[in-house]
Amino acid sequence: MPVPIEILTETEGERGWQFTAQVVQPDGSLLAMRLDLAWADYDWWCPDGSIPPAAVIEAVLQWLIEHPGERPMPRRLDASLVRRMHPDADRAIRRMLSPGGPP
Repeated sequence: MPVPIEILTETEGERGWQFTAQVVQPDGSLLAMRLDLAWADYDWWCPDGSIPPAAVIEAVLQWLIEHPGERPMPRRLDASLVRRMHPDADRAIRRMLSPGGPP
């Protein structure tokens, strides 16, 4: 079951978007986060531009929550981190964004 994620703000900048979000932690507390999504990363996960940037960052965050690694969840995150964490992250995020579509 997906962890509840709430995107609070979205701001478009020179290199992409910045978001503030909150995630419900396993203990029920909220983790406030700042997330960055560069144009290049958005284009990689959504080459046709048909999905809102907030949905892309939410998929990235959901993937990160499901694959936590050894460190605690950071309060500030660049979306490109996931591809450095796991070689299959890009494909998994694309699948999350287009269920039933091409891998």
